[in-house]
This record gives sequence, structure tokens and C-alpha cells, in this order.
Amino acid sequence: MQRFYAHVNDQGKVYGVSMNPSMIVPLPAYDSSYMNTFYDAETGQFIGIRITLSADKTEITADGTDTATVTASFKNWDGTPAEYEKDLVAVVEGVRTVVKKANGVYEIKISGTEPGTKIVTVDTASDPHLMESNTISITLKGAGGNVL
Repeated sequence: MQRFYAHVNDQGKVYGVSMNPSMIVPLPAYDSSYMNTFYDAETGQFIGIRITLSADKTEITADGTDTATVTASFKNWDGTPAEYEKDLVAVVEGVRTVVKKANGVYEIKISGTEPGTKIVTVDTASDPHLMESNTISITLKGAGGNVL
């Protein structure tokens, strides 16, 4: 049996109906950076880590030796620096791979022998504290600089 919930404001007026129960947490002001954060009711804290991917280069030669390095950096939902210690799951062209922190950084090496584009992102579904990750595109050029 499905359950439905009325969302009621502080004057008792119903402003929405949904299938999800919810908790209303007062905020000091409107701030869209709260979106997709995790609220810890025990501590009263909002938790969320954004992942930013960057690459040392976005074009490489498709010769199997030229390499682009994609690095993950982290910030808390409010823009302050964040430390992250768990393994990441990188997705490169649909293939998932575990990336471990080494020497204090998360790096993904990209190379190949086929011209084209490799799309790199991080799967954030495995950790509720991870909010989002941008996407990086690495272009592999063949002989003569062509991309298929």
C-alpha cells in the first residue's frame, strides 16, 4: 500500500502532497548550495562533498604512450576545503574502476591507441556524502591530428 504525505507550513496550511515523508530544517537564508547535501539529524549539520575533476591536458596522441592525468579535488558543500579518504569509483567511457588515494591525491591516467574522446566522471552514488562530479573529456588524436 502506498503512503502519501501532506507537507504543512508553520501556519498549518498544506503546500504539497508527496509520497515521501520529509523533515523541514530551518535555514538562515536562501542558499541553493544546500541542494543535494546530506543532513545529519544527530549533529544538526549539513554534509556534502563536491568533486572537481581537472586534467593536465585535454588532448593527447593516440599512440598508447601519451598520457593525460585527471585529478580529483574536493570541497565541502559550502565551498570550504574538504578531505576525502574513501576510494573513488571513476567511470571512463562506461567502464568503472576503483581509484585509491596515493601520495595524498586521486589520479586517473588516460591513454589509448584509438582516436576519439574519452569521457571521465566519478560515480557519486556509492557514498551519500558525495554530491556531484563534473565531467572531463580527453581527446585522443591519431596520425595527422585527426579524431574519429
